[in-house]
Amino acid sequence: MRLRSTVVALGTTLAVVVGLVLAGPVTAATAATPTTGRFTPVAPVRAWSGTVGTTATTVTLGGADAIPTDAAAVVLTATVTAPTANGYISIAPAGSTASPSVQNFSTGQQISGTTTVGLTNGKAKVRLSAGSGKVALDVAGWYGTSASGSTYTPLPPTNVIKSTATTAPQRVQIAGTAGVPANATAVVLQSDVTKPAASGTLRITPSGDSAGVVTLTYRAGVTVANTTTVALSDGAVQMLVSAGSAAVLADVVGYYAPVSTGSVFVPADPVRAATVPATTTARTITVAGTAGVPRNATAAVINAKVGGGTNNGFLRVTGAGLGSSVPTQIYAPGQTIGNALIAPLAAAGQVQAKVSAGTATVYVDVVGYFVDGSTGSGTGIDVSWPQCGKTIPTDQSFGIVGVNGELGNQPNPCFSTQLGWAANSAGGTAQDDTQLYALVQNPGAAPGVSWPTSNSFAGSTVTGSPYGACTPATDGTPRTTRACSYVYGYGRAAANVGFTKLSDPGQYRWWLDVETGLSHQSDVTQNRATLEGMIAAYSDKGIDELGIYSTGFQFGQIMGTVPATSTIRPLPSWVAIGDGTLAQAQAACSATPIAGGPILMTQYVTPYGNVEIDRDWSCS
Repeated sequence: MRLRSTVVALGTTLAVVVGLVLAGPVTAATAATPTTGRFTPVAPVRAWSGTVGTTATTVTLGGADAIPTDAAAVVLTATVTAPTANGYISIAPAGSTASPSVQNFSTGQQISGTTTVGLTNGKAKVRLSAGSGKVALDVAGWYGTSASGSTYTPLPPTNVIKSTATTAPQRVQIAGTAGVPANATAVVLQSDVTKPAASGTLRITPSGDSAGVVTLTYRAGVTVANTTTVALSDGAVQMLVSAGSAAVLADVVGYYAPVSTGSVFVPADPVRAATVPATTTARTITVAGTAGVPRNATAAVINAKVGGGTNNGFLRVTGAGLGSSVPTQIYAPGQTIGNALIAPLAAAGQVQAKVSAGTATVYVDVVGYFVDGSTGSGTGIDVSWPQCGKTIPTDQSFGIVGVNGELGNQPNPCFSTQLGWAANSAGGTAQDDTQLYALVQNPGAAPGVSWPTSNSFAGSTVTGSPYGACTPATDGTPRTTRACSYVYGYGRAAANVGFTKLSDPGQYRWWLDVETGLSHQSDVTQNRATLEGMIAAYSDKGIDELGIYSTGFQFGQIMGTVPATSTIRPLPSWVAIGDGTLAQAQAACSATPIAGGPILMTQYVTPYGNVEIDRDWSCS
């Protein structure tokens, strides 16, 4: 749960208590020079080859071929040779349950597909959906923590190659054309080979590099397309085919450059964003705000597949409102075939899909996204006392800070500094940039527990309690009653406000943290009385925006069924899902609210370096 999570540094560090050196004031500009998620192109290299079947094979890609062990993701082309059955190849992060289709093939057909895949401890998993076949993985570059790496800038698709390729290398100048600057280190090309006279392979590599890696595999008379990321050498690439000649068409759709103004890549667990019927009229598909893509994403990395077409045709998947001279993929009636692409996202976070003739079904899987580092991650982060003495990330779009220490009667010793961290959130979501949360507990009258025996407790006095007066037993000892529970909650909430030393605590939304790891009574009516007392105290302190953080199960165990007349009932929800992905957190926005108000946020725990971090998603 959130109270036990820890965070590791990413980029600029933030001092939270004495003993940790402050790297400098944290401002929104910090994120404008991101060092993680940058791309480093490499000379095309065969990173792995072997026989693959329907059981996933784990392959290690980090730590060799100029790919560091801590690389977050790689761009690679997968070539399947001599498959024994019709099917598709899937590549995903090691340990993932997802099986995205990178490319489909027929029995005996050699075919290539390019994708971007996140790595788990330097590893990915590869499998075929049916039969077995030989698989080769050629790597073009990696994403990770590198100050010298390049950020990505999407471009409207622009034709840069329209030529006949032969077995002799042909140099093609890219930098300085089609919006690609002179300092670009690599480009993303959508290319196709049109009705070649003979079967073969197309290779697009850095100029002067004739590495034997495959960009695209084709058969005689069949037009086929693929997307490739290729490093530039002196601003140029070269192309050649394995035999004869072939007409090649290529659009540039983006470039990488060593600047801070572009976007950085965030790998994601592959998610099916949409399965839609496509026609000759472009259909928009919203991917931002769903499918694990934040609303401030600048581009999405997609595996797009077409199947069940009624005619020969081609599929085009582009950013909404954009066109391309090169199709995403060409298909025959009934054929299933796919391709990867990096689609720019407009303000609405949409892509569009259409086919050239008839109808077909289009499948859109998201495997990652790009985000402008200066706009934040698109997600929030919550922190509290467990982060004391540790560094915390600075890419949050909004920040939530706990006011308590390990127990509800203790202050967070790092509150002031963590509040300063939250104040520098990038913003851009429907959430307030800075919010607070406080613990809810009810230990009851017990030895060693400070418990009220009147309507005054912890320096506060309750008036107008719905449960009447808190009184002791006949011998003067404290009693666990609803009246006293209400007073206890009131006093604890007032003390929480005092812990913050804020002159205007009402400027923030406060979340009330209800979870089973804290002390509560078995009598749910006592616990509800405590929470109602807290709500009253916060209201008396001028705090009008309150909400409940919990899970439906834990809240039910502690609070039971909340009556319609309770002041708890209208409060909005911040729903925790535990270990999960951004896509799962987005889906949880449609879950059952904790109390009665709407779900405003969800929280998921995600790996972050070698520990875990709490990320938060704004549902509106």
